Formats: sequence, structure tokens, C-alpha cells
Amino acid sequence: MKTSGPLAALVLAAVLATAACTAETPGTTPTSSGAPGAAPSAVSAAPTVAAAAGDRDGCLTGKWKADVDAMAKAAARLGGGEGTGSGSITLEFADQMTIAYDHAVIMIKSTVSGSDVVAKMTISGSATSTSYTTKNGKIGGVMPGGKITTKAVMTMNGVETPMPAGTFDGNLDLSKNTVSYTCSGNKAELSNGYVTWPLTKVS
Repeated sequence: MKTSGPLAALVLAAVLATAACTAETPGTTPTSSGAPGAAPSAVSAAPTVAAAAGDRDGCLTGKWKADVDAMAKAAARLGGGEGTGSGSITLEFADQMTIAYDHAVIMIKSTVSGSDVVAKMTISGSATSTSYTTKNGKIGGVMPGGKITTKAVMTMNGVETPMPAGTFDGNLDLSKNTVSYTCSGNKAELSNGYVTWPLTKVS
């Protein structure tokens, strides 16, 4: 039985949820709020001290909510399916960078060999980085493991099958410097070159 369709959908969900921090992906080169047109600069793969103020884009400072439903729909379109998202994903950029998943659910529906298939990923928990940079449209640094749980399943013909979440466990690997961003006022986007996270500032 062909399963590449739902597997591809699940991989897209994983890509969506991580902002592509865990895989080598094509990068984008958006401009940051503070340096229009500036090219991204190199970021240390493993800083051992907190980043200097000059390495933090003031536009991103604060707490942001991701549009989980929009993220799921964008990921599903890449795989030719339909996506829905619920729960919440919150990012905060301050002295520390924190990502928190409050029962974030990404669901992608597709059809394989005439059967309806649903790939579902559920993420809860949080992780924090004390050494991160946001500069020239790139996010880099180090984010140690947090207390995050990820459950991925595929349902086909009423049968639910656990699926691997790939290399993503909910913790962001910032060291690869593959996450780009744009920021203006109370709106921002993170991107990995495939899927964007629309963000709205909440505080």
C-alpha cells in the first residue's frame, strides 16, 4: 500500500513545527527591521555567553503568538492536502528566547489510493535559550533541550499508527543558522525557506 502521501504530509508538519531548525534547508534572505537590504551575517554556532545587545533585533523583543492554523494550511498546500491547526505556539524574545507549545495540533488530511488519511502532530512543553542572536534577518545561537513532548500519528481506514517525528522533538536547533525572519511593528514571520510562521505581537 502506498504511504508516501501521508508520510510526506507528516514530514511537512514536522518542518512546519520546527521552522526548519533541524534540517539543512534552502535559506531565505529577508531584511530585518533594523537593516533593510542587509545581507545575513555569520552567527557563532555555539556561543558560550549571552549575546550582546547589538546582536538582538529590537523589533522582535517581546512576546509573539503564531497563527497555528495558517501554518498548518501552508504546510498542507505543499503536500496537496488540507490542513488545520489548533492550540498555541508562543515565542518570547527577551534576555532569554523561549518557545512554548500549548497543545499545538497540526493536522493534514489527504487521500491515498482512495482512502482518507490524516497525519496529526501534537506538541506540548517549552524550551529556552540564553544564548541567541537575532540580527540581519537570521536567528542563531544555542537552545538546549526543554521539557517538550511530541506525538505524531497517522490514521488510515480508521486505524491509528504512531509515526516518527523525524529529527524534531520540539526543541529548536538554532546552531545551524537556517531560520530567517522579517519584522515590522506588531507583525513578524519566521521562515525556513519552505513554510513561514506568521506571528503577531501580544506584549
